[in-house]
Amino acid sequence: MNVNSANTYGNLTSFSPLNRGLTHTFNENRELSNLSNDNILEIKDFEFNQKSYSSEFGFRTDEQGFFEKNLNKVANIPQSYDINIKSVRSIARELVKQDENLNYNKIDLPFILNSYFNSLQAINKDFANDDNLNLSRDAISKFATGFSTQNGEFLGKINQIYDNQDEIDSALSSLVGLNTLMLDSKIVNFHLDKAIDDTSSNEILKPYLNRNFEVSKAGILMNFIYHDIKTQNDKELNFFMKPVSLGISSHQNLQKILNKELSIEDYIKENNEKKMSFDLYLYVNGVDKNTASQEKLSIFFQQYINYERNIDLSEFANSSSIFQDYMNEIEAKFKNLIQKQENQNLEKINEANSQRISSIENFLQNRQKQAKLDKILNSYFSVMA
Repeated sequence: MNVNSANTYGNLTSFSPLNRGLTHTFNENRELSNLSNDNILEIKDFEFNQKSYSSEFGFRTDEQGFFEKNLNKVANIPQSYDINIKSVRSIARELVKQDENLNYNKIDLPFILNSYFNSLQAINKDFANDDNLNLSRDAISKFATGFSTQNGEFLGKINQIYDNQDEIDSALSSLVGLNTLMLDSKIVNFHLDKAIDDTSSNEILKPYLNRNFEVSKAGILMNFIYHDIKTQNDKELNFFMKPVSLGISSHQNLQKILNKELSIEDYIKENNEKKMSFDLYLYVNGVDKNTASQEKLSIFFQQYINYERNIDLSEFANSSSIFQDYMNEIEAKFKNLIQKQENQNLEKINEANSQRISSIENFLQNRQKQAKLDKILNSYFSVMA
């Protein structure tokens, strides 16, 4: 009987794409004597299975490749969820693209599972139930499809919820028009469309499908995690304005405009004060950024950065009817965006934030307890070895 000692619940150096925006630290100097009797008794719940196999992620799997339930317990996700190692390995490969020096045993799998699950259940209440039901396409289509946060971080305060596929598709399609203005909206997409439209070709979902090709809740969660990370990587790779990178500040500037803390007029004038902005460059050259392909926009951007911008923009802005027409068009578009922001269901958003904060706190408390328990287990087995 082997116990996988690599399962270190208190590993604070583990890698997670969500570590920014959430601090999770423990006091290593606290004595184990602080554990209550209930904590000690949890040793009895430690799983021993002679037919289980160690994994590179520090948790054991059964013969079918599904993780044993101690992973669920540490991640504080429903015990009914069956998590397959194939999907976790696919997620790990995407994480390695963000850090080529990353080892799988350094991936903070419980933290990732918990963070994504908490976001999913905070907005879609069906996931708050402790079951792993298989969901039909019709049932999945009724879920909210994603959210955005105030500061642009995944674990930041939610300030917008996309209630259906049309809403998130519209938000995603507007990104190109924002990006040419050096603005961005960091949208967290649940990627539910991939659990509806192409389940047969979606490798992530295959371990989570029943005979009717219905997806389990665990499958929805793993599909969300994988495609969220993959989309980040693909966007970084295929971004048409290289070598420019739109960071969190581009999202925060957009939020300032939407919250009327910064006028779009002032923002446009500031961005065209010393040199012509790329957005204005496209407008002057008659390029419709909303219909142009990524390849075409990339070519125009390369032309733009090599363009001799010797025009006196202050004179151009004050005298040109082209600039005024440009300003009027931009202001009209942002008026619509501001109105959408103001029409958000604040009660639903506040409830989602409250639910997610409570779940995160519960996870961190549980993790601290598990870290202490892990020390006791390691000491016990070292004596028994």
